[in-house]
Amino acid sequence: MKDKNNNEKKTPRGLLIFNIAVILAVFTGITVFINTAPRPTVSEEEQRELAKCPKFTIESYFSGEFTEKFSEYYNDAVPMRSTWKLIISEFRDKLGFKPDDGVDIVGPLPDIEE
Repeated sequence: MKDKNNNEKKTPRGLLIFNIAVILAVFTGITVFINTAPRPTVSEEEQRELAKCPKFTIESYFSGEFTEKFSEYYNDAVPMRSTWKLIISEFRDKLGFKPDDGVDIVGPLPDIEE
């Protein structure tokens, strides 16, 4: 008995490996950039000072205070934070996800001269 799926075209193995390599290279590049680029100290869009890197002490580490504040700093002071937020927002919008809080992230507003 013949299999009905024999007519399907198979993707060449080399193309699959190439696709995986490209995706890994993109993720690696983004990771290296986020971890090595200078971190901003002020958010112009939000008009506030961003979280500062906490000082490490053994006591603060074991109490959990250091890891909590470091996590806040790491998430708050991401290089190109506004750009990443805009890209993620547009990507989620294209997939059909809507924010639960009703707030949409939009790009910077143009300057309007009166």
